[in-house]
Amino acid sequence: MRLVRSAASEAEFRNLAGEVARAWQAQAPSRLVVGLEGPLGAGKTTWVRGMLEGLGHRDRVPSPTYTLLEHYDLGGLTVVHLDLYRLSEDGGAGGEAAGEFEALGVRDWIARPDTWLLVEWPGRAPQLVARCDVWIAFEFLDTEARSVTLTSRSGAGGAALRGLRSSSSFDSSFGA
Repeated sequence: MRLVRSAASEAEFRNLAGEVARAWQAQAPSRLVVGLEGPLGAGKTTWVRGMLEGLGHRDRVPSPTYTLLEHYDLGGLTVVHLDLYRLSEDGGAGGEAAGEFEALGVRDWIARPDTWLLVEWPGRAPQLVARCDVWIAFEFLDTEARSVTLTSRSGAGGAALRGLRSSSSFDSSFGA
């Protein structure tokens, strides 16, 4: 399943991310791995900030570009924000980058119940790409506007997208 939506401004983009997060939280998926793909500056971190705001997080949300991982405990749900940009293209395949990836404890995070992983640059860790339930691609439409395409890649991802589509706030805002 694939859902597509555009956002004309950063505020609309963040609001959309918050709506997605609230809809997914209402569905209560125990585990969810979401790949965030797009060019530099397309809004991957901004999307995560919007999701966290939608879930009630009010503190600062730094980009994990240098730390690689930030996690947020939101009363029964843990959101893990990974940014793998600094890993080499074959980050999960071998060498020093693979060791750095393994040191993040991603396998442990994925195994935890009530945990969502939001992963920027997931292609830097091929074994993680295979675990993504939902793939979100961001594209520039102009300097402010973005296109957002959500694609399911697993049964859990399909359920998450069907839930969005059936949510009253999404019935007219997402197209197939």
